[in-house]
Amino acid sequence: MRLDWASLLDLLRNRDRFVLTSHVRPDCDALGSELGLAGILEALGKDVRIVNAQATPPNLKWIDPEGRIESLQEKVRPADLADRDLFVVLDTSAWAQLGAMGDVAKSMRHNVVVIDHHVSEDDLSDMWFKDTSAEATARIVYEIGLRLRVPFTERIATPLYAGLSTDTGGFRFPSVSGESFRVAARLVDAGASPPAIYRELFEQDTLARLHLVGRTIAGATTAHDGRVIYSQVRQADIKEVGALPADTEDLVNLTLTVKGTEVAAILIEQPDGRIKTSFRSRGPVDCSALAGTFGGGGHKAAAGAILDGPFEVAHERVVAAVDQAWLARAGT
Repeated sequence: MRLDWASLLDLLRNRDRFVLTSHVRPDCDALGSELGLAGILEALGKDVRIVNAQATPPNLKWIDPEGRIESLQEKVRPADLADRDLFVVLDTSAWAQLGAMGDVAKSMRHNVVVIDHHVSEDDLSDMWFKDTSAEATARIVYEIGLRLRVPFTERIATPLYAGLSTDTGGFRFPSVSGESFRVAARLVDAGASPPAIYRELFEQDTLARLHLVGRTIAGATTAHDGRVIYSQVRQADIKEVGALPADTEDLVNLTLTVKGTEVAAILIEQPDGRIKTSFRSRGPVDCSALAGTFGGGGHKAAAGAILDGPFEVAHERVVAAVDQAWLARAGT
C-alpha cells in the first residue's frame, strides 16, 4: 500500500483544474473511476476534464450518458490541456498504457498523480497513491469521496459500482471481502441499479459477438492435463463474423470457466499486427509475473501485455512462458 491520505486529500483540495485519464482500451474500472472522481471533484467546485487517448468503446458508452469523456482520437488536442494544474492517472501505473496521453503526461511531469490498484509500475509519477489490496481503482475513488465528505449521488455511484463489480468478476474474485459487498450496498443506496448495470454489461451482445465467442471457444486448446487453456483471435476472425474490436473483451474469462482449468491465456491480433495477450489464473501461477515477461503487468489473478508479431512467434513465446510458470508452480 502506498496511500498517504492526508497528502492526497490536500492535493485534491488545493488544485483547481484537473484532467483525468486512464489506460488505452479502457474498461469499466478505468471509465467508472474517471467518472466517479470527476463527480466527486466537481462537488468540491473543481474544473474537471476527462480525456483518454482512445474513444470509449461502443459497448461501454452507456456508462457516460452525458458524454463527459473526451479523447485525443476525436476533437481534443494536447495543447487544449495546457491550462490544467493536475494530471490524474487512474487504473494504470505505466507510461506504455497511456498511449498518446503519455506525451501529455510528460509535458506535465511534475504535476502527475497516479491513483491505482495494480502491482506493476514504472517511473510515471513522483506522486503515487496506490493500494494493491483494493479490489478495483473504483474502490479507492469511493474512499476518496468518503474522506472528502462528498454526498454520493446516482451520477457518482453508478460508474463506481460498475467499476467495482466488473473488476471483481461480479464479486467472485479472491480480492472480494465482506467490505466489498458493504461498499456495493452503499453505492446501491446512493442510486446505482444492479439490474440496469448488469443489463448494459452482459445483455447487449450482438449476433456477431456470439459468433466470435463460438469461434474462439471452438479453437481453444489445452495443456498440462487440461489445467492450462489457450485461445486466440485473429483479425480474419473478427472481420469474417462482422464483429467489433471491443467484442474480444472478456473472452479469456469464458475459457477459464472450463472445468479443471487453472490458467488461461488468450492472444488477440490487433489491426497493427501486434498481439494483445491476457492471462488469468485461479491458482498459484502469478499472471502479473507472466505479463511482466513481456513488459506488461496487472494482478496475480489477471494481467496482460502487448507483444510484437508475427503472431506465430508471439504464440510460441506465450506458450513457453506459461509452460515455465506452470512447471515452477508444480515444483518440477
